[in-house]
Amino acid sequence: MSPKTLRTIIAIFLFVHAIGHIQGIVASLGVIKSDTWNVRSWLFDGLLGEKGSRTLAMILFIVIVLGFLATAFSFLGIGIPHEAWRTLAIIFAVPSVLSLVAYWNAFAMFFNKIGAIGVNGWILIGLLLLKWPSEAEIGF
Repeated sequence: MSPKTLRTIIAIFLFVHAIGHIQGIVASLGVIKSDTWNVRSWLFDGLLGEKGSRTLAMILFIVIVLGFLATAFSFLGIGIPHEAWRTLAIIFAVPSVLSLVAYWNAFAMFFNKIGAIGVNGWILIGLLLLKWPSEAEIGF
């Protein structure tokens, strides 16, 4: 696979991952009332109450969306130095996983949840353990 193709695929994954977390914001706003799509949390509802838990979810998901958008732009070297993308990806993958675990129903469909976990897994395992992709593989 050419560096340009790999770079394009990774950038798309990062952008889609960022935008996907908007589901958590929508659920936090209570725009759609559903037993299967909401921000009820097995962890935070009891500690913070429903309103506090919803506020925390909103803050978490906004930060994650903005963080992964920054990661994608950094990956492409737009506005944020390219060298920061790996660190940003790792930093925002952690709260993404935690928010998915704490607010399991914040993502509308099971496929979305599994996809988000998969991308976070790629980030954490790929970047931390496998040191993939190398700068040469993505053409930098």
